[in-house]
Amino acid sequence: MSNILRGSRVKRSSKRANDFISSIGFDLPIAKHVVAINMAHMLALSRSKEVTPAVASACLAFLDSLPRDVELDPETEDVHHAVEQQAVRAIGIETAGFLNFGKSRNDQVATAIRMQARVRLLDLGAALARVQEAIILQMRRHKAAIMPGYTHLQHAQPVTLAHHLQAYFDALQRDVARVEEAYSCVNKSPMGAAALAGTSVRVDREYVAALLGFDGLVENAMDAVSSRDFALQSASAAAIAMVNLSRLAEELILWSSIEFGFVELGDEYSATSSIMPQKKNPVVAETIRAKCGSVIGGLTSMLAIAKALPNSYNLDLQEVTPHLWRALDDATESASLMAEMLSSARFDEDALQRSLSTDMSTATELANHLVVKYHVPFRQAHAIVGELVRSALERKAPLEATAAEQMAKVSTRITGKPVKIDKHEFQSVLDALKTLKLIRSAGGSNPLSVSRLLLKDAKSAEQNSSWLAAARCALGQADERLQKQVRANKNEVRT
Repeated sequence: MSNILRGSRVKRSSKRANDFISSIGFDLPIAKHVVAINMAHMLALSRSKEVTPAVASACLAFLDSLPRDVELDPETEDVHHAVEQQAVRAIGIETAGFLNFGKSRNDQVATAIRMQARVRLLDLGAALARVQEAIILQMRRHKAAIMPGYTHLQHAQPVTLAHHLQAYFDALQRDVARVEEAYSCVNKSPMGAAALAGTSVRVDREYVAALLGFDGLVENAMDAVSSRDFALQSASAAAIAMVNLSRLAEELILWSSIEFGFVELGDEYSATSSIMPQKKNPVVAETIRAKCGSVIGGLTSMLAIAKALPNSYNLDLQEVTPHLWRALDDATESASLMAEMLSSARFDEDALQRSLSTDMSTATELANHLVVKYHVPFRQAHAIVGELVRSALERKAPLEATAAEQMAKVSTRITGKPVKIDKHEFQSVLDALKTLKLIRSAGGSNPLSVSRLLLKDAKSAEQNSSWLAAARCALGQADERLQKQVRANKNEVRT
């Protein structure tokens, strides 16, 4: 059968050229949405009496007979061509020829991509929410575990493990918010825009949008077919989420090494060496870290493709789509595996505590103590403690003993007045747990705030689940309404 989409204007065709421009190889994810779009459009044509009831019924019966996983003929140009060719074979061109009346591949593909993108965004949001649940699980297991806090990958101040992990929870909460915002942008219908200028055919755009589960319209017809900023926003949300997942993966990789020994990852998410039998390599975390680069690369490709396109549809836009699917798939799979891996991870609280024993990370609190109790200006207190730390390192002695011995001399040299602190006071000031309990600022690492944080985080996770469930329910209800109207139309013609 000849290519019905090519028409009479272009007579000659080249198989190589057709294969080169074909999207059939990556159209499968939108195939079922193309069928739904054709259903909704035909219902709109029937409603406005632009086609006869018999034509509408025959077209809808054919579309309803297609399997959910539509088979795509590799010889066809794209999924739209494939569905229309199948319709012509099944019910004849005299009837199937009305399927595309008042619509274009331009508005149809933009709509189908949005329909698939919103499903994948919900999958990504759900996977990120599962990572948050894994973090809450570990926070509950290790409410009081103390560990080093790092800046520049150097021991900085003591923190709790719960505080460290909760930082990732908050970052992921923003990721979920970005997914929700992208979903809102995506969930607008281009249908009825036709090629670029709208159509003289009576098609109720709002009716079609409601049947397909959209919240509203992309108003301007030219914008509706030519914009792919919704795809860029979706891929951007995925890329930013992957950056956060990659950071967490990096820390799990470091922490599972012998040098740290803070955590052991589950065997299911690890692999041994082909030559060294003692090895346990964190291969899933490493792959998540690598996938981040792939998602960023996909977003970069999408931006580069879209950056210089004139308004209205250009076939360049076709090349954006596979990058979008891969970015969303990689991010979703990475988040799903991170959730599983983190849930099963075993943190060693003793190793975390031991790593604080000689790191002098309570030095900041000693400087604060000099300010609060002895009224030493902070910059001078900083200098005093810095010199004591340097001396302790040179002597390979504990900071507590060095400070008790040298505080009066060093403070006199820096401030002109001696500061005298007894041994018990030093022990209290330099104790990691005690310094954490002194933290008063909101969002700090005071162990007493963990319970409050858990309540807040659990509420956020519950709100995320509610939004995801509501969005999925709305899409399911729209699909049910569409199928109901298709059946009603078929029955009406029979009677």
